[in-house]
Amino acid sequence: MMDRLRRIMGVHLVLGVLFCGVAFSQQSPTENTQAPPVSGLVPDHATLSVANIEVEAEWYERVLGFKPFSKSGEADLMNWHLVIPGYRIDLIQAKGSKRPAPVGPVYRDANGKMVPIDPIDLQQGWVHVVFHVEDVATAWKQLQALHVDVTVTKLQDGTPIQLNMKDPEGNAVEIRRNLVV
Repeated sequence: MMDRLRRIMGVHLVLGVLFCGVAFSQQSPTENTQAPPVSGLVPDHATLSVANIEVEAEWYERVLGFKPFSKSGEADLMNWHLVIPGYRIDLIQAKGSKRPAPVGPVYRDANGKMVPIDPIDLQQGWVHVVFHVEDVATAWKQLQALHVDVTVTKLQDGTPIQLNMKDPEGNAVEIRRNLVV
């Protein structure tokens, strides 16, 4: 009796595999294959529209160590490239550009304080630029020495894992521990 049951189950298994194989083979190539994502991507640069390119460039150099690489453009649109090893920030200053007035809803920050939502966060597009470091506590001390106003996110044991600050024009900059594996 048991041998007969095994044979029947075996026949069902073979028929199931055959029917699935036939059905799968009849799909068009676009249905059964998916193109792989772009490979070899590495960070290149972010572009930030600013009102005062000189003040912004000085802050990124003094606080984050970026060095001027090149400057181009004229009065209507200036474009400065600032670099650190492995990354570049382009600062552009376009005549007539402006930041929207800070109004809108509020949220509760990590310390329980009610904070207005930055209008930049309410717009689609880039919200902030993020850098990672191996030692967030050391970066925090360095920022304190530079008198940079920083909001710190910590683990329950008090270990800092994320630093948030604003550049002179209020653009969000974040430094955090490396989350990329």
